[in-house]
Amino acid sequence: MGPPPVVTGISPKEGPPGTRVTIRGEFLGTTATDLIGLKICGCECLLSAEWKSKNKIVARSGPCKGRGDIIVTTKSGGEGTSTVQFRGYHESIGPVKESAVWVEEAAPPSLPWGRRPMSPTAYTPPDPLGLSTEGDDCKFPEEELHELFPDSSGKLCDENFQPGWYLLEHHSNTSFEDLKAGMVFLQRKVEGQKEGQLSFLKANTGAVMDQLDRLVLLKNMYEDDQRKNGKEPLPSLQAAIEESITLADSLFSEILSRKENADKTREALSLLTRHKFLFQLPASIDKNIRKKEYDLVVNDYTRVKNLFGNTDVKLFQKILDEIDKKIEDLKENLHTRMKTMPINVQEQTKYIRLLISLNWEGDAAWIAITTRKDYLMNLLIKVKDHFKQKEEQELGDKSRRKAKEGEGEGSWSAVRAGACAAASGALAAELHALWPLARRYFAGELAGAPADPQRHADLKEMITSAVQLFSTHVRACVLSGGAAAGADTLRARLLANLRSLREAYESLLKLDLPSQPLSVVEKIIFDYRVHGMTVFLQRAHKRVKGLVDKETWKIQEFSEYGAITDLPHLLETYLIDALSSIHKCVFTSGRRETALLIEGSEPLNILQKHTQQILLAFVSVLQELALQHDDQDFNNTSLSVALDQPLVAGGAGGAGGAGGAGEARARSWQQRLLIAAANAAYARRVTLPRVAAAFDSFEFPTPVLALQTTKDALSNLESSIAETYLEHKGDPLVGTIEPSMYMGRHKIDPDAIVDDARPYVYEIINNLIAVHAEVDSICGAACSRYVSDICETVCEEVSRLVASAPPPARAPAFRARLEATLLRLATAAHLTRKAENYLAETIASIPPLETEEEKKRMDTLIQDFKKRMELQLASLNCNMETV
Repeated sequence: MGPPPVVTGISPKEGPPGTRVTIRGEFLGTTATDLIGLKICGCECLLSAEWKSKNKIVARSGPCKGRGDIIVTTKSGGEGTSTVQFRGYHESIGPVKESAVWVEEAAPPSLPWGRRPMSPTAYTPPDPLGLSTEGDDCKFPEEELHELFPDSSGKLCDENFQPGWYLLEHHSNTSFEDLKAGMVFLQRKVEGQKEGQLSFLKANTGAVMDQLDRLVLLKNMYEDDQRKNGKEPLPSLQAAIEESITLADSLFSEILSRKENADKTREALSLLTRHKFLFQLPASIDKNIRKKEYDLVVNDYTRVKNLFGNTDVKLFQKILDEIDKKIEDLKENLHTRMKTMPINVQEQTKYIRLLISLNWEGDAAWIAITTRKDYLMNLLIKVKDHFKQKEEQELGDKSRRKAKEGEGEGSWSAVRAGACAAASGALAAELHALWPLARRYFAGELAGAPADPQRHADLKEMITSAVQLFSTHVRACVLSGGAAAGADTLRARLLANLRSLREAYESLLKLDLPSQPLSVVEKIIFDYRVHGMTVFLQRAHKRVKGLVDKETWKIQEFSEYGAITDLPHLLETYLIDALSSIHKCVFTSGRRETALLIEGSEPLNILQKHTQQILLAFVSVLQELALQHDDQDFNNTSLSVALDQPLVAGGAGGAGGAGGAGEARARSWQQRLLIAAANAAYARRVTLPRVAAAFDSFEFPTPVLALQTTKDALSNLESSIAETYLEHKGDPLVGTIEPSMYMGRHKIDPDAIVDDARPYVYEIINNLIAVHAEVDSICGAACSRYVSDICETVCEEVSRLVASAPPPARAPAFRARLEATLLRLATAAHLTRKAENYLAETIASIPPLETEEEKKRMDTLIQDFKKRMELQLASLNCNMETV
């Protein structure tokens, strides 16, 4: 810190406010920025201070009065001291005193002898009652005295002097006795003045007589002069005066003319100086308009109207007419700027206020509101046309054909996504300008007069129509067309469009708009969410329907339901992918949005309906793949059709192992039929529960009806496949039994010894083994159904043939019993209750064995059959656990 400032001298030492004071001293600051405070007589004068050096500062005094110190404060030294003082005083402004304000040149009153007093007299006559008023405070305020004595005064020198006022003002505490004494004093004083006049004359008789002698002498001299010069000396005097005037005029005419011109010039300059603001206003208006400082123009115009609005001076009226013309042009300019879009709402509000301040005829704020509404409508139409033209330019002839056929991206194109974003942004931005402007208008901030109540309804209609137009354009943009784009593109575009719509909706919610336009935007968001969900489901439906062309019959795994291809897994993948996309993109509701999948709602019905369509489409795919075959798939010329069919996939290893795609392409129709049945069973027992679990994991209501309908359809498909397989595999096999049974047409001797069954039994067993091998290679543990059905038909046919034959003799009966027993033994693992009944009826219809020898021979033949046919019996009765 440096030494504190010290003021040692000032010049001048006194003066009125605004006096230029030179301050001298020591340590008054190192630089101009070091000076941070200057007080003269307690008034802060830092703003007018000019730092010259560390020993000198020049400043102007403030509105101070009386003596005071000059205190200088610096950053380096702090607050200083002063050894000198400055005296400030306020002086009155006279007609010859220079002043910063206009002083009316009113002539001061003249005294009787023609002199003008420089200042009003301060003479106060003494108390006429001769009483002392020291310590006598007036108890009556001046306001009460005015009420008691209206149009009166308590001053002795005034014409409307009122004694009562005087006594209350000066002698309110004087006793009545003192007032009586004062009255006696006043009477004695008046009498003394009368006696003084007579004594004055008596004492000065000589002087009075001398004055009378002088008057007589003066009278005699006047009469002598009249006799000498006549009674009328004035004409000659008048002629002399006129001659002198003429001579004076001839001598000073040029000077007087110059004086007159100077006076006129002085008056003109005085007029220009006095009314400088008025004469310079037209140029000032032009300059401020060029600089776009319209507030200054409005302030100047208001001021000039207040000062000169009612003037009768022609010159002033002419200038005012010119100013009015410029203001009218300015109004038109402001009106045009206010309506020229796009424009910032703050700038538009500024123009509205200016027009109101300039008394523009019309409702500027309402015009601005309607202009913004029209601009918003046109902007939405331009956005639509622009992106439509852009889309047409990007689409070639081939792409346009695809779009018409529903194969293009349609509403999921990048162009339409841009159109949705642009329309949403335009709606949000313009309503963010329009709605606050309207609220301020109806609040009275932007209206020269109260707003018409009908305009509330008009404004609501404006906003609703704009939002309706936005809704129409957006619906045409994003709620139409196909969805041939990829899944990632669909999700990305859906999220982008939904984000744009929600941002617009969120911005409208912040404005606190009426519920009607908000509900329009919320409805389109909800419909778009439903549309997105439908698109994902339709895409999954289309992919599932396309599984017909994707089936390669390559077995991917063996389950407890048989050999499974990719179809059930693809169904699950496609459906879960659609559900995941729905959950990720459209399931979550935004602020003040309706939940998508409410119980009993239309979107939930759509979800369950499309889910059922997808699942039933899978059933249709399996049915089409299972039941389509060519005529050459069957060879009905062979006696044993089943044995003629090639077994390409011989077991689990051949089906899904090294055989691979080559074996899959060479599969027979019967194998494809069985694979389709295995897929159906797997889908019914495994895939559908997984689909239900996927719905639960995504928090979607489980489509109970769709799942049950699909289960029923799959069950019916399995039954249909089993019937078809039995029809095309079992019927030819059964058809070989009767020809094989009577092959050779030889008859056995009734007493001959039967040592074996006829060949048809072994053919039946071999055919069943072939069927079992084929079904087991595809269906595994589930093959029993197909073999059991064929065994049932075989047993029924054998029972029919035995029942239709004539009563057998002893040897034929033994042979028939042996054949039925061997057939029952071979098919024991696959016999149904009906098949058991058929064989039991067959055996019951054959005469029983009569001797022990026949029974032993029967047992011996059966044991020999078991030993010889051990491998065949093991192959026919094997299951998935033993394979």
